[in-house]
Amino acid sequence: MKKSITPRKSVLFILLAVACLTATAQKLPNVQPAGVRAPDNIKTDGKTTEWDNQFQAYNHATDVFYTLSNDDAHLYLTIQATETAIISKIMGGGITLTVQKSGKKNDKDGVSITYPIFDKNNRPSIGMKMRMSMENGVSKTETTSDPVTDSMIMARNKQLDEKSKVIAVTGVPGLDTLISVYNEDGIKTGERFNKTGAYTYELSVDLKVLGISVADASKFAYHIKLNGISTFGTPTIKIQGGDGSPASAAATAAATEQIMAKMSAMMGPSATPTDFWGEYTLVKK
Repeated sequence: MKKSITPRKSVLFILLAVACLTATAQKLPNVQPAGVRAPDNIKTDGKTTEWDNQFQAYNHATDVFYTLSNDDAHLYLTIQATETAIISKIMGGGITLTVQKSGKKNDKDGVSITYPIFDKNNRPSIGMKMRMSMENGVSKTETTSDPVTDSMIMARNKQLDEKSKVIAVTGVPGLDTLISVYNEDGIKTGERFNKTGAYTYELSVDLKVLGISVADASKFAYHIKLNGISTFGTPTIKIQGGDGSPASAAATAAATEQIMAKMSAMMGPSATPTDFWGEYTLVKK
């Protein structure tokens, strides 16, 4: 007889998975130290099956796991974010990969690819909430997240499929700055939420698009940037308490001011761009 998974067991599984990821992050280097040959069965589908959900680095400036790899024809970038605020940042402004084949950070001929891209009023919902209240004239603010369930993950992935349709590209002669995710220009993307609620982003770029080749062992520079969001949606602010008197109104106004200041601070991890640089040499078979 097939055994069912109870909500309690599901929560315990997620907590265990998060603990394992935290321990792994502490052991990984901040920037990937060397090139990696991509698995023969690699797919750009937002899943990390071919990697056994293992990564080459955990970058503390951006708070994401990542692996940069290649085969004879493509460069691959796999990124995973496990924190709600970081996933919100990605949903808000996307991730930009820039490749500087000269190896110089200030090279104006670099190729940049940004994905995912969503309209600011049509971003996927990941269940991050801000709960605010006032007690005895003092405001209280908490960040909460909906419990992760199978139905929630399915809903999130459906939103990605429906809303993530374009890729932004700069630095590639003859290529439009906005292309479809179904393009035939040598740029493929994939993204998915897994059963623990972690978000995985994958990018595959034809080496010809980047102007590099495995036949040339030259080292190139890469820049990964989480662009951040300018707004955090339109949160609902509820002030509990008060009797309508002038004193109560003044206390409510003061509490609202405190809440807005806290909201600004809370938006920090999601709104502020973060980035890092690395160097990579293509690996031959």
